[in-house]
Amino acid sequence: MEQQKAPVNNSLFSKEELQHFKELLQDEKEDAQDKIDNFQERLDELENKLDDTTSSSAHHQGNIASSEEEREKYYAMIEKQKEKIADIKLSLDKIEAGNYGICNVTGDPIKKERLEVKPYAKYSVDAIKEANNLESKSMSVKDTA
Repeated sequence: MEQQKAPVNNSLFSKEELQHFKELLQDEKEDAQDKIDNFQERLDELENKLDDTTSSSAHHQGNIASSEEEREKYYAMIEKQKEKIADIKLSLDKIEAGNYGICNVTGDPIKKERLEVKPYAKYSVDAIKEANNLESKSMSVKDTA
């Protein structure tokens, strides 16, 4: 039988488990930053292309509109990755504070399995289900009004 290690501070996890999650978070952070860099590079290329297109009257307005849509898509993807990095930093801070793995809504533990998949998770599955139920009820009330 494997001996359970003592949790760190108020954490639900042992020092070794926290180190594991810290490494997962660092990997996720690097991946998100790589995506931002890639999206930014594509965006820069697109903006250069758009500048060339707008300076040439020979290009069709539809091409310009399509490029604008693509540009907005890259901005949105960059923003999503920045939000992910912010969540990762928050999770790293929680590890240091000794309260990693606690749901921001319920205060209940987030299951380890969930954190293995999404180490920067802020909410337990139960909190997400409850939020979805409230949203569904709210929408059905609006539908009947």
